[in-house]
Amino acid sequence: MKKLVFSFIVGIVLLYFLNIAMLKTPLLDLHWSIHAGVRFLIGFILLGVSFFYAHALKFKTAVYITACIVATDYIYDYYAHPYRFNLEIILHGIFMMTWGAILGYLTAKYLKERLPHN
Repeated sequence: MKKLVFSFIVGIVLLYFLNIAMLKTPLLDLHWSIHAGVRFLIGFILLGVSFFYAHALKFKTAVYITACIVATDYIYDYYAHPYRFNLEIILHGIFMMTWGAILGYLTAKYLKERLPHN
């Protein structure tokens, strides 16, 4: 539990400073929050839980699924919004997926330890 809480708090602090340094705003607007949340959940579910913890997906499959979802999201952003493939946007997405993967792995590990074994 300590690792999980520590990773969450460190991630929140790093996210705050990353937003200030790269995006020049401490809090994201609704549009950015949705995109950041999607990237976080991709990291949490696909990479953290399904690949790193449960080994339900092969690495190649997890990377392909992640790349397809993220590429679709970037293409949508390119045509619908003014962000246009900035390096800052890509680094923010990588941070969100990495943080999600770490928290996904630690959460799955914590829940397995806490649930009663049959």
